[in-house]
Amino acid sequence: MATTSIHRVDEEATKDAVEKYLLQAREYMVTEYIPEVATVTASYSDMPRSYTGVTTDQTANLAVRNVDEPERRRRHVERAERAINRLGSKHQKLIRFRYMDDDYVLDTDAALELGYSDRHYRRIKSLAIYRLAGILGLVILKDE
Repeated sequence: MATTSIHRVDEEATKDAVEKYLLQAREYMVTEYIPEVATVTASYSDMPRSYTGVTTDQTANLAVRNVDEPERRRRHVERAERAINRLGSKHQKLIRFRYMDDDYVLDTDAALELGYSDRHYRRIKSLAIYRLAGILGLVILKDE
């Protein structure tokens, strides 16, 4: 008799992954990336250097990072916003209020502000988080 294996979602890990993604998006929204600058060696050494066979270009590496990092941050925030926009209006409002609009918003504060009982708020939040997990590809399965 053949048995089929149905994968089970690791609910806690999935919730943590989505919350981490949303909080990172919030952080990118409110902080500015400060470009790195090349360092210059201020001292001279007459000690002979051995050949390592490795060529490095600190300035080029910094230039690439200074261009790539702001773009990566912008794409992260944009992706989070697109995912949230795919949710229903109640879910969007809850997720935006709890994770995107302000720092350090507690679930109890969000429930009160949105006019939900604690139990109803948690039910709506849970569904919104799992929908976002599916949209963002952040569903984590249990190892069995």
